[in-house]
Amino acid sequence: MISLVFFGSSEYSLIILRKILTLSNFSLSLVVSKIDKPFGRDQTVTPNPVVKFARDNNLPLLQIENFSPDHKSSIINHKSDLGLCVAFGPPFFDEDLIDMFTHKIVNIHPSPLPKYRGATPGPWQIINGETASAVTFFQIDPLPDHGPIIATIPFTISSTETADSFYQKAFSMAADNLDSVLESYTGPKSSLIPQDHSQKSYFPKLSKDGAKIDWSWSPEKIEHFVRALIPWPIAWTFAANHKGVNFKMKIFSFDSKINEPQKVQIEGKKLTLWSEIKTHYSIVKQKYLLQYHP
Repeated sequence: MISLVFFGSSEYSLIILRKILTLSNFSLSLVVSKIDKPFGRDQTVTPNPVVKFARDNNLPLLQIENFSPDHKSSIINHKSDLGLCVAFGPPFFDEDLIDMFTHKIVNIHPSPLPKYRGATPGPWQIINGETASAVTFFQIDPLPDHGPIIATIPFTISSTETADSFYQKAFSMAADNLDSVLESYTGPKSSLIPQDHSQKSYFPKLSKDGAKIDWSWSPEKIEHFVRALIPWPIAWTFAANHKGVNFKMKIFSFDSKINEPQKVQIEGKKLTLWSEIKTHYSIVKQKYLLQYHP
């Protein structure tokens, strides 16, 4: 029986955590996640999905903001064989923490590494018009998304994919293969494949400011961009009323054939169809430079 410490904090992490509890050859010794934080308009202190699930199911839980000496001691005291990390984010793992585990720490990353390293690989693959992706199991080292590959499982990106459906698909695929991949990795004939770092690409985290549409893009790229930013941060632009007053307008869907939004929401108003309000507003088609680092 392999004892396992799970590191995760998002709703997508939860897909893997639920699967771990069904595996016969692996036992969960500890869940490590982030501390409760203010959330929403009212800034109510709220646990993330992993923490809520752990509490609801009486799982051993450690909440952290950094890997302090006390936190490291708490983790090592569980004497676990393997760490498994899914959508955990900073703080990053140093060599001391990695070496606490006989089988090191495995990360599950939703891209065909070394391509699309970083915190938001799903949206960027959709923005860039990729049609094929993969979920990669790799052994963590001190550099982000840098360690040797354990297994790569391919899947397709559909023409209607959003960031949410992408991640649901990727991590469900990972969950379906979790038992066989971890069994092979912790077995006597485990083999690792070094990443070809010359092929790496990295795209930064998205932000609300970075979600502004650049109307110099092709209609196809705008449509990709709109889908990629669902459920967050949601693509937006300015729309002006007849008096020339600009309002921020979120765009939830876009028709590239006619180069127009479909579902939109003017700030302070309800979600509606652009076709129903476009006689009252005009889109302010400013150019906006989307920053990225290949």
